[in-house]
Amino acid sequence: MLEQAGIPLKGLNIDKLKAEYQELTAQKKELTATYKNCDKELKSLNRKLENLNQYLGRTEPPKSAQEQPDRDNNPSR
Repeated sequence: MLEQAGIPLKGLNIDKLKAEYQELTAQKKELTATYKNCDKELKSLNRKLENLNQYLGRTEPPKSAQEQPDRDNNPSR
């Protein structure tokens, strides 16, 4: 299959590819953890903002509804 795709088998270093794959897997785990932590922090901050706005008597529509266009009612499709 690799030869059909035009990849030469003689220059292929399996050990190097495995090491690179392991490095990328570790990087993916680290980035996934960072993303999850940031997502939790964002949700917490949004909850605090909503509580503050409620306390101050301000009513604002949720920002997520403003930022994302309604995909179901898009007439250009």
